[in-house]
Amino acid sequence: MSRHHYGALASVIVGWLLFRVLASPLAGLAGDIGGHTRSGDVAVGVVVAAIPFLVLTGYSLIRLTDRSLLLHRKRVRGLIWLGWFAAGAVMGLLPYSQMGAELRLRTHEARSAPGFLHGLDMTILAGLLLTVALLLVALRARPDHTTGPIEWIEHQVEDDAEA
Repeated sequence: MSRHHYGALASVIVGWLLFRVLASPLAGLAGDIGGHTRSGDVAVGVVVAAIPFLVLTGYSLIRLTDRSLLLHRKRVRGLIWLGWFAAGAVMGLLPYSQMGAELRLRTHEARSAPGFLHGLDMTILAGLLLTVALLLVALRARPDHTTGPIEWIEHQVEDDAEA
């Protein structure tokens, strides 16, 4: 692991801890931002949960198009750190969502931010489908090993002849 991996892990853990401990006040804040209406609070939940998936998509596009030099820019690294932090935040709120088991925040959320956790859940499901699609694209873009170095290809032919 490199120091970048430690930074990513640290940002996920900080996001998880912060949103796990402060879940109830943050649900109230989401209700204030969304106007305490179902549609507004669903929109807030969608935006919060979409951040990690948007960063994942951007990172995947950078890597798949061989523009890795962009990853050395401070702004791009900051956006990637924000995506990791938001992923930790979503994981911190997930036990309280409709898919989770914690009832206390769900009842608080129903009064203060109706629909926030529902928007979070639906975006996570859509993001999982996006992640599977990105994995399929990455597998399809894998280099063809039959066009490897000449020595490697000759070695493969010799192994096949011996067998």
